[in-house]
Amino acid sequence: MATRAPGTKAGATGSQTAAAEPTPAAPLATSGYLGAAAVLALLATVLCYQFTGTAVTRSQPLHLLLGAVLPVLVLGGPFLLSYSRSKQSEREWEEGRYAEARVAASRSRDASVSSLGLTGFVAVAALVGLLVFTNDGAVQKTFFNVSYMTKSLGDIFGALVVNIEIAVGAQLLAMLFGLLLAVGRLLPGKGFWPVRALSIAYIDVFRGIPSVVLIYLVCFGLPLTDVPVLSKGDPIVYAIVALAMTYSAYNAELYRAGIESINKGQTSAALSMGLSQPDVYRFVILPQMARNIAAPMLSQFIGLQKDTALVIVVGIIDAFSQAKIYSANDFNLSAVTAVCFVFVLITIPQTRFVDYLLARSGTKLKRV
Repeated sequence: MATRAPGTKAGATGSQTAAAEPTPAAPLATSGYLGAAAVLALLATVLCYQFTGTAVTRSQPLHLLLGAVLPVLVLGGPFLLSYSRSKQSEREWEEGRYAEARVAASRSRDASVSSLGLTGFVAVAALVGLLVFTNDGAVQKTFFNVSYMTKSLGDIFGALVVNIEIAVGAQLLAMLFGLLLAVGRLLPGKGFWPVRALSIAYIDVFRGIPSVVLIYLVCFGLPLTDVPVLSKGDPIVYAIVALAMTYSAYNAELYRAGIESINKGQTSAALSMGLSQPDVYRFVILPQMARNIAAPMLSQFIGLQKDTALVIVVGIIDAFSQAKIYSANDFNLSAVTAVCFVFVLITIPQTRFVDYLLARSGTKLKRV
């Protein structure tokens, strides 16, 4: 009786066995993906049921409908799709359609990953909601009380003007002074070493000092000096100067990176054409540098906007100070949470714009 060699089809013997094709490798397993998706879907459903009973309704039928039936319908779709494709892969493998089996297995894994993403998002959202509304809504009443938030929003938006004034003024000064520092640091030749040393020292020192300390020193220190003009300034102007001193050091390094990213051959070519060194900076270096650092500079400006809330330490009534007054009067922190929402609302569009600029610059680099 002839025996079949491993890895050959049934019925092949002798010389036919040697010429027979080996059995293809089986598709990658889908059971692990299916198991993880099932466990996470079950966990998400339990969390949704608990959250609905805690925060949405006490009615048992409505609780069952919103907390169990609805999550099962929403989360069950991708999971059932993944399961059916896994079974399809097994059937096609048994029928000898190996390529189709691999395709079905791959689609099953993709559907499992989609199910994991959806159930993960629902589970996290339900868990956060459960934490907020648990203990009779203690967290919600302390941080997210809508009545306290709406009552304080008008004054918060009015005081937000101070934050905007400080942010814009400090950014303009920081951009101008930072450019001078960067150029001073990059000046060539032995004769400019004192300028380079001074620029480096300023950048190192002011990047190391916390912004809140500098605001405190400038806003409280200058009025004590009795120096004409300097000691009679407005606290908001002092805050602008203090933040500009810090952020000009950061901006100087951005400018330096932008300038050094430009090929030195362009400078040599411009000088050989008769342009002076200042004209090389004006017409060749700075326009390209501005395009290169636009996205990180805007990101730096977003950080500066958030640091304007530090002026609370010197008594300037900005949005955070206004919210703190409401919180002290109401014994509730919802007004401070409202400030968080306001800052997030004004920074998100800028963040997306930074993403757009980065994506556009990346596309241009690929084209080059």
